[in-house]
Amino acid sequence: MGPHAVSHPRSTVVAVDHRLELRPGFAVVDVETTGFAPEEERIIEVGVVVLDGEGQEVDSFCTLVDPGRDTGPTHIHGITASMVSGAPTFSGIRPYLAGLLSGRVVVGHNVDRFDLAFLRAECRRSGGEQAVPGPLSTVDTLRVAQHHLGLRGRATLVDCCAHYGLSWDDHHSALGDARVTAALFVAMRGQLGDQLLGLDPDRSWRPTWPGASDVAPVVRARADALTG
Repeated sequence: MGPHAVSHPRSTVVAVDHRLELRPGFAVVDVETTGFAPEEERIIEVGVVVLDGEGQEVDSFCTLVDPGRDTGPTHIHGITASMVSGAPTFSGIRPYLAGLLSGRVVVGHNVDRFDLAFLRAECRRSGGEQAVPGPLSTVDTLRVAQHHLGLRGRATLVDCCAHYGLSWDDHHSALGDARVTAALFVAMRGQLGDQLLGLDPDRSWRPTWPGASDVAPVVRARADALTG
């Protein structure tokens, strides 16, 4: 069987009427950054794919982010200084992002050490300690692969997706990586079950993020940056 391509549109926003009460489901996140040290580097793109409790996509959000500095290794993420010109700052998207993540299990590939580390650092930078979320319920697909699929070492997103016959075109774009990670998570959950993924069976613990809002911010998508 050949690779199954994960089909999705270019990075964009799907507007949905959010309620701020605790909600079941999952928020799959990916960030593109200027480097690897959260306390020194900045987020330049963030993508979120929201799944319901059954693993179906119900919402998505993506925007470029103005880091207030150079964009770092453009040869990796493809984001240039001109593309982030006119993009919102992290402060501008933080309330809406907090609303998307509140009440949901946060999923990502190396999410605990990378994506959430950057999100916490940006929250602290833009709103102080009171803006930083406390302990969160997470699923790290990298750790799942290392512990339960026999994929030792780096267990890259490409390696893990190949294990399930998944492929995608826009590597190192936040929404593209988030959407294929969502497909990877669904495949892992189907094979391994909730217990091995560390999911709370009654979903009773669903932490909130400070300052959450349902007011969608103005965004700048890659497609707009490339054509505008």
